[in-house]
Amino acid sequence: MEMEKQRGISITTSVMQFPYHDCTVNLLDTPGHEDFSEDTYRTLTAVDCCLMVIDAAKGVEDRTRKLMEVTRLRDTPILTFMNKLDRDIRDPMELLDEVENELKIGCAPITWPIGCGKLFKGVYHLYKDETYLYQTGKGHTIRKCVS
Repeated sequence: MEMEKQRGISITTSVMQFPYHDCTVNLLDTPGHEDFSEDTYRTLTAVDCCLMVIDAAKGVEDRTRKLMEVTRLRDTPILTFMNKLDRDIRDPMELLDEVENELKIGCAPITWPIGCGKLFKGVYHLYKDETYLYQTGKGHTIRKCVS
């Protein structure tokens, strides 16, 4: 949409579908801007679970709190993802504490960042005991996995 390009934000919900094991996953990307929150709330009435993305530099934002209230009303399971680790971020332990305290949900990290900002090297997968190193550049691709 032209307005999305002009403002640099999502205005409507978009869907991406992909196979995962023996299932088909429909990932719905909803508008993050408060001016278009009705579309987000409508979408939340039709989902089985949510992927909540938190900017690791900003932490929990007002819109995150509001969306958390909506998911609580429907008892919707939530998977939380911290993004933008390749930028200057807040301390990961402080971010976990903030999510737990502000949103009243328990956190159990699956991966842990190795460095942050300009020193970001990748993530360590706590359950697989593997390290995923990233190559900087357009698209940030996985360079190698070290077990």
